[in-house]
Amino acid sequence: MKATPLYQTHEKHGAKFTEFNGWNMPLWFSSLEKEHLQVRNDSGVFDVSHMGEILIEGTDAFSFLNITFTNKISALKNGQAKYGFFCDTEGNVIDDIIAYKLGENKYFLCVNAGNIDNVFNWLVKNSKDFEVEINNLSAFYGQLAIQGPNSIKYLSKTFPITFSKDFQKYTIINIEDLDKKYESKSSFDSLVENNFLIARTGYTGEDGFELFVPNELIIEIYKNILNDCPNIKPCGLGSRDTLRIEKGFPLHGNEFIEGTAPSDFNLNKFIDDSKDDFIGKDAILKKISDNQFAFVGFQMEDNSIARNGYEVFNNGSNIGKVTSGTYSPILKKGIGLALISSDFSELRNFDIKIRKNFRKAFKVDYPFV
Repeated sequence: MKATPLYQTHEKHGAKFTEFNGWNMPLWFSSLEKEHLQVRNDSGVFDVSHMGEILIEGTDAFSFLNITFTNKISALKNGQAKYGFFCDTEGNVIDDIIAYKLGENKYFLCVNAGNIDNVFNWLVKNSKDFEVEINNLSAFYGQLAIQGPNSIKYLSKTFPITFSKDFQKYTIINIEDLDKKYESKSSFDSLVENNFLIARTGYTGEDGFELFVPNELIIEIYKNILNDCPNIKPCGLGSRDTLRIEKGFPLHGNEFIEGTAPSDFNLNKFIDDSKDDFIGKDAILKKISDNQFAFVGFQMEDNSIARNGYEVFNNGSNIGKVTSGTYSPILKKGIGLALISSDFSELRNFDIKIRKNFRKAFKVDYPFV
């Protein structure tokens, strides 16, 4: 099983570990609920170095990304980001990613942990007619996610030069403070000119930032952040999952599994049908037209918790399944997301089979909080 450079540091902080996409990752340090509330009310830091980073550059970088990516990138200015998908010719999701424009014909992609090689190989396969260079930088970069309403206040003190400039959401900039501090470290070469990047993005529904830094330095940078900002607490993947479910964010491997399309999860706004073409466009538009599925949020009537894969029933008939479910530390109830037949999209109440019992649930809008 793989481990990030911070594994021993996490051990010293008392982390409980779990396997995730082949990685041995911290599940929590204190407790899932405490860390969840810490991020909602203040700020926490997550080690997400298992995520992947891919660089696309060259004369045809824009044209290539435009034909492979579902969302519109033509209006992106340097430093801006877009969320969207890579889909196959059948319109099914290969991965959901964030694409950052670093410069003219230079794009930096953040991809899901268990999907790095799959995405990289798919990009290379489809790049044969384009003047582009595609580099997998996942072994170079570690990634830290500092999330929470106070994250900007704390990081502004830690990186005063970087945060002295306007820093909008869904943008990425160079961490000038770290460039200055480590300017003698000439061995670092990320291929993106700047070794230290910070994006105002995240996966918790709170304001937050994601730092891309060399793996060789991530332990030192992580410790410095915790020392400089004692209110930022270490958090594990357990609370990262409950936080994203409360906000109704899909997860690759739960929602995005083989054979699913963006439209299955009400994500049509990330499909730019005005583009002349992109891989999977015709199939995606057909899936949108056919509308076979409805993606719904639900809350349990009792204290039970429905998990991924549990079946959803209406009057004894199976109509779909739970894709994600958890206990909400904010609502103090079991909540979840389910993919059901579109014929039942207006259904307000249904049953979920938990082990051998049917438990009642009712449809609610997401985000839940």
